[in-house]
Amino acid sequence: MQDDTITTIAGDTTTTALVRLDRVSKLFGGVHALEDVSFELSKGDVVGLVGDNGAGKSTLVKMLSGVFGPTSGSILIEGEPQTLTPPARAQKHGIETVYQDLALVSSFTVAENFFVGRERSWGRGPRLFQIMNRRSMTSTAASALEDLNITIPHLKSRPVERMSGGQRQMAAIARGAFWSERLLLLDEPTAALGVRESHEVLELVRALSARGLTMLMVTHNLEHLWSVCNRVIVMRRGKKVADLRSADTTMDEVVAYITGAKS
Repeated sequence: MQDDTITTIAGDTTTTALVRLDRVSKLFGGVHALEDVSFELSKGDVVGLVGDNGAGKSTLVKMLSGVFGPTSGSILIEGEPQTLTPPARAQKHGIETVYQDLALVSSFTVAENFFVGRERSWGRGPRLFQIMNRRSMTSTAASALEDLNITIPHLKSRPVERMSGGQRQMAAIARGAFWSERLLLLDEPTAALGVRESHEVLELVRALSARGLTMLMVTHNLEHLWSVCNRVIVMRRGKKVADLRSADTTMDEVVAYITGAKS
């Protein structure tokens, strides 16, 4: 089992971690969803988070995204303990999440989805009496997609419900990357996608990595993990059982940690 105090996986131990979990636990009644989990994410890390169902992956993502707080332990942002609940507070700390269901409003366009809860308005005064600046929002969303070489036809007029699964996933990741200043959480970003669409999503993850964006990616697909992640964290029954460099391990070893054949 990996020592939770080891920080060499992230690289330079003299640099303050971007995000650090320090002996974090989460109880639901008498059930330990997470137990004494510690690890660090440094700027530019792309970390795969793996484990069987019930291993604690979703709980960990929801904690970092501010859905709920830890029962014990601390979450530190650039060395300072922070409370991330509710999710709006996590967003203020530059943490964005792309859930498996994407959390897109199906009847909205991509541009409108970019700014849900962050609408730009004309004028001043109470928000209720302001008029949304749709032109500005559409222009900004289009520029953000163009910057990432993402082409989505009829950006201004087509609701996302009329787009392919790959287009919706690309739009959701681009939105998360646009607002993320510190950490982007990706929950099964290639689930239910075909080979071509999965390839496009992984290429987008690589492009964001090249720009220095830090990402934590939950995935069951180890081949996809190996194609984009520099580290892999393995969870089992609420505990972190391994934190390894992708270059220094194998899929067989990771599977052994997942199943409990190795600990």
